[in-house]
Amino acid sequence: MNISTPIERVPTGIHGLDDLLEGGLPNGRIVALTGSAGSGKTTFGFQFLQHGIVACDEPGVYVTLEEEASDLYMDMGRYGWELDKHVREQKLVLLKSPIPFEVDMPLSVDALLDEIHRAVTEVNAKRIVFDSVAALGLPYTDMVSLRRDVLRLCSMLRELGCTTLLTTEMPDSEHVTRFGIEQFVAQGAILLHVAQTYRGIEIRKMRGTKHDTNVHRMRITDRGLVVSPGEHPF
Repeated sequence: MNISTPIERVPTGIHGLDDLLEGGLPNGRIVALTGSAGSGKTTFGFQFLQHGIVACDEPGVYVTLEEEASDLYMDMGRYGWELDKHVREQKLVLLKSPIPFEVDMPLSVDALLDEIHRAVTEVNAKRIVFDSVAALGLPYTDMVSLRRDVLRLCSMLRELGCTTLLTTEMPDSEHVTRFGIEQFVAQGAILLHVAQTYRGIEIRKMRGTKHDTNVHRMRITDRGLVVSPGEHPF
């Protein structure tokens, strides 16, 4: 007789969201987090890492291809999250890409993959936030090469065994990710919606998880993101 093994869950630390995910994200898998500018992707990512560090004893790695560490310290400090303290205590690595991501320069992701592997090993990380695939794709003129390198990136992230958020951009309502491949290489996809009068969150897919597919109200508070299951913003 086959007895299915329950999927281990990784709590996000976002109040209300885990209720829609059977307790959290599937452990060790990659989830695409997409939304337009200002939708809360960075806050979501750091709230996920913060909860892992303080509540679950799970160190984390934040990979950024655009932001400066000093800006992230300041912005996330508004929520009471002491990123610099976590870095000093070797519970968090803020990794700024060593690759020059100018549009007119050739790109190799080998150095980036090596740096991510080193950072995860350094702190024995269990959670990763990669910000973002949209920035990673800027120098590419060949979509085949971009797909190949995104697949290489995701393959390594899976091998590391960490639960990973892969952020990207949602250009419009018809295209949920910038390049149209991110949601297919990930095992889950979470969409953040923002308009003048509301914020919302939608779980578009999450393998191995019974989840609601509606858009639920999401708010940004002085302690981070809060989701109100069943409260629909439209």
